[in-house]
Amino acid sequence: MIRTPVLQILNKGGVDILPRLTGLWVSCKVSETAGQESDTAEIVCVRTAASVLPTRGDEFTILGGWLDEGPVDQGRFTVQKITLSGSGSSDGDMFSVQLRAADYVDKLKGHASKHYDDTTYGKVVEDIAKQCGLDASVDADIAKVQIPYALRWEQSHIDFLTHLSGEVGAVCKPAGGKLIAVKRGGGKSASGKDLSPILISRPICMGYDLEIEPRPETGDIAAAWHDEKTGKRKIVKHKTGRKGPVAHIPHPYRSEDEAKKAAEADAFERGNDSASGDFRCIGLPEAHAEAPVIVRGFGSVIDGRWKAESIEKIWGDDGFTTTVGVKSGEDQKGDKK
Repeated sequence: MIRTPVLQILNKGGVDILPRLTGLWVSCKVSETAGQESDTAEIVCVRTAASVLPTRGDEFTILGGWLDEGPVDQGRFTVQKITLSGSGSSDGDMFSVQLRAADYVDKLKGHASKHYDDTTYGKVVEDIAKQCGLDASVDADIAKVQIPYALRWEQSHIDFLTHLSGEVGAVCKPAGGKLIAVKRGGGKSASGKDLSPILISRPICMGYDLEIEPRPETGDIAAAWHDEKTGKRKIVKHKTGRKGPVAHIPHPYRSEDEAKKAAEADAFERGNDSASGDFRCIGLPEAHAEAPVIVRGFGSVIDGRWKAESIEKIWGDDGFTTTVGVKSGEDQKGDKK
């Protein structure tokens, strides 16, 4: 069955701007990553003498998918910059509008010093979000993680949050006018809802490139913490599910809870660096970074569970396509079966 793509780009007033660009717009791309980077979008159009260009800070909501299913919300973005290009060929003049999901990114780059005592990760995120004029949305699983002490010294808001989030196994980034924090690799949105798995099968796959490497030979991840009651240094361990020696995180933590979270986060990162690549598919409108990826029909080495590290959706001359960047999921990719 031949499917018809659908795309809408709504301005702040809710009006779709694409009808007035009929015959002029070339492509629209929406990109997500599983890390701290803000989600982005790009709109490419033919430029004419009558073209009216948007200005920095203009806001657009992008919806796209398939006509038979209806458009899916792909995010709210603000204009960051515009690039103009042209040549003497018949290609004519073009302009590209670069957009970013966070309309308060500049505020997040502000530097400050502050220390936090006997608080939680969720309260730290909420405090910084308030300073930047943002709402905070923190996954309940990590919001309650105890932070006995954290020092921020002449760091930007986002740099401090990136470091602290890494310590507790979280990812924090601005998106849609909010500061969102989720558990790294948890497969959940900040509201606590499970992200829908991305199903990739042979019929919808246009091509793939994967690299499979042996997993690190590490059995447990060990993290040290200082017990103030006894004055002694203690060790907690997190199992990787594989055979091998114990790997030690070099610096100690102030509490057992912090050490446990750090060991868990380190084990996840080590386990998901053993296989990576991408699948290029016929459009997947519901796909999001951090979601689990289920691959079928490619054979025993590839079939199984992966994690979506990046998503790139493009509407253009080739219809609607999606590239899913993946890393190893819960299965042991590369192991002989």
